[in-house]
Amino acid sequence: MFEYNKHRIIGKVLEIKSSILQVPKEETPNENLAELTAKAYYELGIAKSEMEEKESLIKELAQQSSELFNKEKKMSTDVKEKILFLQELASSLSKKNEELERKNKELEKQKEQNAKLTIDLRKNLEKVLVKEKEIEIHRDQLARQVDEKSGELEKSERLAVIGELASRMAHDLRNPLSTIKNVVEIIESKPRMKIEEKLQYYGKLRRAIERMSHQVDDVLDFVRTTELTLEPTSILNIIRMSKDNIIIPNDVTINIEQNDARIYCDKRKLEAVFTNLIMNAIQATDTVGTVNVRIMDNGADVMVAVEDSGKGIPNDVLPKIFDPLFTTKQTGTGLGLSICKNIIEQHNGSISVKNHPTTFVVRLPKNS
Repeated sequence: MFEYNKHRIIGKVLEIKSSILQVPKEETPNENLAELTAKAYYELGIAKSEMEEKESLIKELAQQSSELFNKEKKMSTDVKEKILFLQELASSLSKKNEELERKNKELEKQKEQNAKLTIDLRKNLEKVLVKEKEIEIHRDQLARQVDEKSGELEKSERLAVIGELASRMAHDLRNPLSTIKNVVEIIESKPRMKIEEKLQYYGKLRRAIERMSHQVDDVLDFVRTTELTLEPTSILNIIRMSKDNIIIPNDVTINIEQNDARIYCDKRKLEAVFTNLIMNAIQATDTVGTVNVRIMDNGADVMVAVEDSGKGIPNDVLPKIFDPLFTTKQTGTGLGLSICKNIIEQHNGSISVKNHPTTFVVRLPKNS
């Protein structure tokens, strides 16, 4: 722009010089020269103003260009920062996506396991229903036996026990049925329960069903003696299984000595015996106290002592404690200790009790 104005001014000067050179001969030289000089100064003033105006415009454009350049530079920096942020965000989202995919796979696996456990639970519930039906059948059978033997009940103390037993049997079955109901409700209320915890509840469910079966079998055993199924067994394992059959109050401690001995016995029947003895010991403590179980190997025999920290048994009750249907409780059939005594005697063993502290001592030969 500056070069353009420069050339324009030079052109004006040359034009003025040309005019001076072409002055008509008839005009006075001084007059023409003054006029041309004035005109030249005028044109130069205009050219100078235009140059100053253009120069100011150039400076303004340069300033605007500089500001625009800085603005574009800042925008470029911001864009780079945003691109970097978006790249980091994309990387983070990718990791989150991988983590979600892993968790989805774990959930799918858990879903499959839960489905399998649900199937197992349904099967167990079906078994419970079958067992309830069997109980009803057994109860009906007992009722029919009572009707058929009603004429002989007056002459036979054992058949009299059956008559009272039929009326108490429903109560004896409530505890395992209540356990089954509670376990099912707990499992249904916790759909996201861990597999290990579910397996523990399934164990309780299975043991409750087995306990119901044992109770029915024990009643039948009292009515009719069944043959023993003998096999070599750990007496410590039998006692542990007996403990597992019981819901132990929080304020009761069960101590089992870790001594062990193998005996030839019917482990199912002996499990029922020790379950009964430990439950009686817990009840004697009024749900607050200690139950100690000791195992002693006496060579040919094994001695098991179940001791509780309760108040003890009244002296007038002690001689009757193993009699059929004798009980000091408001509920129960009074058959528990009588059945225990029968089972132990089937094994050619013996059971006794002493006070202060109350201790039941079972003696069992290693080879019945």
